[in-house]
Formats: sequence, C-alpha cells, structure tokens
Amino acid sequence: MRVAYVTVHVAPQIMRGGVGKKIKTQMRLWREAGHEVVLFSLTPAEIPFPEERPFLFDAQTNLLKREINRASALRRMLDEIRGYQPDAVYLRFGLYSYPLHCLFKIAPVVLEINSDDRPEYRKRGAFFYWTNRLTRGITFGRSSGFISPSYELAKTLLTKYKKPFRVISNGIDLTCAEALPPPQNPQPILTMVCSPGADWHGVDKIIEFAKIAPDVKINVVGYAENDLNLLIPSNVKLLGFLDQENVKNILAQTDVVLGTLALHRKKMDEASPLKVREALAYEIPIIIAYDDTDLRGIEIDTILRIPNTEENVIENAERIRQFAYAMRGKRVDFASVAARFDQHKKEEMRLQFLEEIAAKK
Repeated sequence: MRVAYVTVHVAPQIMRGGVGKKIKTQMRLWREAGHEVVLFSLTPAEIPFPEERPFLFDAQTNLLKREINRASALRRMLDEIRGYQPDAVYLRFGLYSYPLHCLFKIAPVVLEINSDDRPEYRKRGAFFYWTNRLTRGITFGRSSGFISPSYELAKTLLTKYKKPFRVISNGIDLTCAEALPPPQNPQPILTMVCSPGADWHGVDKIIEFAKIAPDVKINVVGYAENDLNLLIPSNVKLLGFLDQENVKNILAQTDVVLGTLALHRKKMDEASPLKVREALAYEIPIIIAYDDTDLRGIEIDTILRIPNTEENVIENAERIRQFAYAMRGKRVDFASVAARFDQHKKEEMRLQFLEEIAAKK
C-alpha cells in the first residue's frame, strides 16, 4: 500500500518534539511492514525528515498575504500528492486552508483527530475560531474514516459523521525503551515537558504550587521566561525548547514527571500523551490529572492521580509534595504497563484500518 502522510501547518517546534518523533516512528514501522509512505508537510519552516516533501510558505507577513502564500504552497503540495498516486491519505487534522478540499478527490482520506478542535481554536482568537467553525465540516465530512486516540473524542466528535473509525491511543516503540537510574536528589525534582500557549498543560498551576512548596524543585521544558507573564519562584527553572537528547538529560535528573494538569480547559477528560509514555519508558514516576486511555485499571504506587479540575493542584498540593519526596530513588515497574503502550501493535491496527478504507475506493 502506498500512503501519503499529510500535515498542514504543524508548528516547527512541535515537529521537532514528541509529535515529530511519533510521525517518524509511525512511518518507519509502516515501511518495515512493507508499505510505502512519504510525508507531505505544509509548513513555514523546513524540518529534516526522511522521505519528507516540505512545502514552505511565508508566515512572517500580514494575514492576507500569509493566506495567499499558504494557498499557493498547498496547491503545489496537492499536485505532488496527486503525482505520487497514493492508495490512501493519512491526514493529521489541522485548520482548513484553500484548496485543501481537493485532497479528498485524490484518494480515500483517513483523518487523525488528536483533540477537540472547537475549544482549542476558540482559545486562539476570533479568526481561528470562526475559520475552523465554518470549514471543519469540509474536512470531517469528506474524510473516509477517522482515527481518534481516545474513546471520549470519538464519542464527542464523530457521532455526527456516520463513518468507520478506530480508537488507537498513542504508543511508544518498546524496542527503544531505556530505563534511567533514579537520581539521588536531596530535594525532589519535578519536570513538565510542554508547549507554550497550550494552557491545558497547567504550567500556571505548577508555578503556584512552587510558591507554596519552595523545597520542591521544578523544571519546565518548552517554556522560556518571555512565554509567561508570571512571577517565577526561584525553585522553578524555565528551560525553553530542548531537543530530544537534552530533554533526556533533564529527565535523568528527575524524580517525577508531571503530565497534563488542566485538560478540563479543553473540555476533555481522557488522553494518552506521548510525554507520559516516554517518562514511563524511562521508568520515571508520574503525576496525571486525567483518564489515561491505556492506564485504566492500573494501580501502582509510582503513579499519582489527582482530579481533573481547576483547583486540583492547589487542593492536592500536600499529596503532590509527599509523593515527590516518596519517589526519590524509586522507579516504575515498566513491565507492568509496557504491553499497553506497544506502538508496533498500535500501528498494525492503524495499517489494517487504512487498508480497509483504501479497499473501498
């Protein structure tokens, strides 16, 4: 099967992080399974990917010129995809740009949906909210099938569209799993890996926690000082964007990794974040405030769960502090959860679904 993997304006810093790592792993596993795949990306900056065909546009200009530039690059990308003659298109959902609707005439499209786009684009301002609201039906309505990482998203978004779908949560390549020995920190170190502007990570909550727990040290990867209009306590380090190797170096010094703490701000309760899976693959204890699709029924003392509410961190501050101290020198028994995260199995399911959709062409 020949697959065109398509992304439309995934931010370069996102592609250099966990999302880009996920896409690279997916394409590698698809090729190992005997399929052909090329990544076609509409982007304002080129990202080095194997077998990638980037289509660049100038985003550093006014709104009208930016959209004209984006449409021109998208036309070129559609021509390349048409010439590639894929059996199926795997499209990662993004804001519609003209003339994306032509993509659905080339081959059956399976749409990957990673969040509820409606509250997400509302937070980005009126232009993005109304553009998405008026055009999202084009993408959803013309897709041949859907893949969602959670049952909650599938129920929330796909009831309107009576089309085939699969729930396939995010996974990791277990062959790359690597245990990091626990650090010997006199004071616990907590780390959150996230992206600026994504308020559902709950970075502001961690800043408030740091003020009332000055004996706990906190690393925030992804945020720099100019990304937050907050007074930063001395026990918090804002490390900015780091590449994968430097993230690993920070995690090697970490006692506990913080997962998403404010998913309720996206009106969601279920997720399967890559950063949490990577932390568990390093055998680092975690704190989460949502229902993890793959961790249901797992009760181990190296995972702390708190409610998915606005006041969850402050109301559970002492639990978090005690957990952080208790996890010094400890690691997760990854073998007890590894099978649930196996990306090889998840990609087998994804490919089977793609083949089913392509066969209906």
